Amino acid sequence: MFAKPAVIVCFVTLFLGACGGGAMEETSPESIDSVEQPMFLDCSGRMSFIRDWFQNGVNVGSEVCQCDGTITKYGTTKGTYTQEVIDYCW
Repeated sequence: MFAKPAVIVCFVTLFLGACGGGAMEETSPESIDSVEQPMFLDCSGRMSFIRDWFQNGVNVGSEVCQCDGTITKYGTTKGTYTQEVIDYCW
């Protein structure tokens, strides 16, 4: 009674294995050595934001963008950064 389903399961397993539908090859995980930076906001007057700059995990500078399109820089603006939108300008 169970012999026929077992034969079908074996046949399907062999067929899928031959067609590439069997076990998948292991792939190496994606490298997390590099950090992708977010979109770099421009100070065009569409929004106000703060961009903080970091080197070796230490905050080394910042930029403040106002709705009139002016940007004020403090410290060093090199390294990695985070950005926070303060408001959208109308």
